[in-house]
Amino acid sequence: MPKYSEQDLKLAAEFREEIHREALAIVRKTRPSVTEVIDHHPVEDYFQEHWDYPGMWYTVVAVPYGYKSRKALVDRIRTASSKKRQMTAP
Repeated sequence: MPKYSEQDLKLAAEFREEIHREALAIVRKTRPSVTEVIDHHPVEDYFQEHWDYPGMWYTVVAVPYGYKSRKALVDRIRTASSKKRQMTAP
């Protein structure tokens, strides 16, 4: 695993938290008592490596690989959170 600076990790954690807040707001529309969402991606998954001018690799904070958009990631987290809540509901 590549080494990330403290600043990189902070930016990724903040971005991940934004995603979680967005997913939580959607989940709470149908389940107001939910206080957290389930994200199976560690913060390190929120980095992507890009080859760019002048022929160097750059690390950027973005949605994890495998998702075509932020909305797709939010939908996945929302679905995982809703399913988990249904399984653990009394």
